[in-house]
Amino acid sequence: MTCPNIFGILLRCNAVNMKTSLFLFFLAIFPGLLIAQEYSDLPTAPPRIDIKKIHFGLYIAPDISWMHPTASKSDDGKYYVRSDGSKAGYVWGLMLDYCFAQNYCFATGFDLNTSGGKIATTFNPNQVNSGGANTVLNTDFNYNLKYLDIPFALKLRSDQLNKDGLKIYGQIGLTLAINVSKKANYTVDYNDENGNYQTLQGTNEKLTGTLATSPLMLQMNLGGGIEYPIKPKLHFYTGLFFNNSFLPNTVSPKNYDLGYKGSFTDGYVRLNNIALRLGLFF
Repeated sequence: MTCPNIFGILLRCNAVNMKTSLFLFFLAIFPGLLIAQEYSDLPTAPPRIDIKKIHFGLYIAPDISWMHPTASKSDDGKYYVRSDGSKAGYVWGLMLDYCFAQNYCFATGFDLNTSGGKIATTFNPNQVNSGGANTVLNTDFNYNLKYLDIPFALKLRSDQLNKDGLKIYGQIGLTLAINVSKKANYTVDYNDENGNYQTLQGTNEKLTGTLATSPLMLQMNLGGGIEYPIKPKLHFYTGLFFNNSFLPNTVSPKNYDLGYKGSFTDGYVRLNNIALRLGLFF
């Protein structure tokens, strides 16, 4: 007769106890697993925008705008092109800052921008058939343009620089400009269909013709200035801003319909402006 193996009995007992313990543990957590799975299937709530971080404002800005060709000649080489002066205008609009971090904001809004510039062209006398019928010889256009601007920019602000709460800021971004008005004062010297020299003039006339002026324009905007609290929820705002259009061509004179035959081109013309903003955040 052999003696019972006490170690085997102990191992079997421990195995039974472990299986029992695991079974009871599974029964205990199973409802929790079901509940967790149920809630994990629910859609996650989208992050909320903290309205306390949104600041509205309004401003007005006198500006100086000008138009400049990217080259001294048109693409076809038929015309010399030059900028012939700047134009005083103004900008006014609303602005919105969403400050997603202490010193970083997303800046947007919209404004109405009155701008323009002067572009002159002269026919290249070295061209073949120079001065023939239906040829534009000289032009002088003083453009009066209006755009609805929608900026999208990153704004960086400093910490308070003094006990009064003065801050400086800088921002960079893009502006989508939508043309809402296109007029010009102009003088066009040309030869008509009989080769006779003619001069056509217009004062503040609407530029007609398909795509005579680009309906949309992209500009790079760059600026900086100061913000100064007048009251806890009212801040004075000022800054100097530069807008530089880069896409597409601002005007397309070959598409003008102004009462003369023949066409001319001015290459690629860009519209720029510098504006001094004065406004309030509230």
